[in-house]
Amino acid sequence: MMRQAKLFQYSTRDEQVAQLAGILPQMRAVMNRVMKEQPNLSRDQLADELTEISHAAGIQLSTRNAKSVSRAALDKWLQPAAKEHPPPILAVVAFCMATGDVSPLQPILQAVGCEIMSEDDKKLRDYARAILSEKEAKKRKKQLEAQL
Repeated sequence: MMRQAKLFQYSTRDEQVAQLAGILPQMRAVMNRVMKEQPNLSRDQLADELTEISHAAGIQLSTRNAKSVSRAALDKWLQPAAKEHPPPILAVVAFCMATGDVSPLQPILQAVGCEIMSEDDKKLRDYARAILSEKEAKKRKKQLEAQL
């Protein structure tokens, strides 16, 4: 039986505020790390890729009716001190798609008590569930045998 995860369990309001305030700086730091780990992908190329993804999806990633993601907009989204220019959530998702790295979503997920699962993590989870189901079935079988 699966239980609903309890989210937003913070000891104090200060802890909750600190978690929320830390999302954007953490996300930008991870996005910058992802860019550094991909030396063959320039910011200009990434801006073009984000534009292509957004056009294909029929969404707009930039504000002020911009038809494409400019290098300047991307620079502002990644600038640690640019509090007035946070990247839109769809831009972060498109960034993850373009780079093949979902780690920029981790700060958002951690703030609500979730984590990213790799394919191996999913296999291990499914394996553990199968073991628990098997144990429960054996227990139920013993109970039924005792009733015979």
